Amino acid sequence: MSGLRAARDLRAFLRRHGSRTPGSATAVVQALQTIVPSDCLALSSWDPAARRHRTLASTYPTALTSFFDHEWHRDPLFLLPRRRREPVRIRDVAVAERRGAVFDRLITPSGFRAGMTQCLFAADGRYVGMINANALDDRLDDDDVVHLVDLLSADLAASIDPVVAPVSPTARLADGETEGFLVAADGTVRLLSPGARPDLVDAVLPCAADVPAVTRHLVEGADVLAVDTTRSGAGTVVLHRYVPPPAGLTIRELHVLAAVADGLSNAEIGRRCGISARTVGSHVEHILRKTGTRNRAEAAARAVGLGLTIVRP
Repeated sequence: MSGLRAARDLRAFLRRHGSRTPGSATAVVQALQTIVPSDCLALSSWDPAARRHRTLASTYPTALTSFFDHEWHRDPLFLLPRRRREPVRIRDVAVAERRGAVFDRLITPSGFRAGMTQCLFAADGRYVGMINANALDDRLDDDDVVHLVDLLSADLAASIDPVVAPVSPTARLADGETEGFLVAADGTVRLLSPGARPDLVDAVLPCAADVPAVTRHLVEGADVLAVDTTRSGAGTVVLHRYVPPPAGLTIRELHVLAAVADGLSNAEIGRRCGISARTVGSHVEHILRKTGTRNRAEAAARAVGLGLTIVRP
């Protein structure tokens, strides 16, 4: 149970920190040694341009680390863990095949009785690196150790992959402020959070139908909602949250800006908003200053960029 608990702790660490930040690769190797009972252990990434490994952290002597960086991938035995995509130990290699560089340069001279290599692959199938572990006794022959390393392999691969996996838009539902729902291709709606607002569908989806991702700002009474729509498979994920008015504008100024984007004159805007044309002119001046725009046309373009929409009662 202690090995399983350590594996869970390491997986949580990898998901928070990975192994790219200074010192984290060393912390990963130290944690792995509590799971993989060994005298020496190394975590290496694969450099496809240089066609060699690069050790990120290791407890091997420098000469053996150099072997992993420059020679191990050329050894015919290296094809075994790479093809199997699971941990391979010395005991998994037939006695007649226990020869070649890895035995001549590393295992036999060092007196290692047990060893393990786990090749690491990204979610899209790319080879990204490996773990190597060796012991002077038979501690590595425990099948439970193999299962734990296999369990951790996807997170270890993600932690050394230079390509950062995209984060699902629904991850923001955990921030305590974002709500959301999914609109299937047939128009049915599935709530993704307790406070989801499916009544927003008509206000946001027609504007997002032809692009993969859109952010809109909806003015609803005295509130502003930022609404993100992202295509997901055959459906669309809609996430919404309350935000301060953009660019420091007031709610009234947002109403005026939306009307400017509709091409209305000051008099027409005044009739729509129930204020005088002179007051509209003052609001327009404030809008230009706050948004850093030079004229009504630029301000209208800014409104379009914000996806500014006034939600009528």
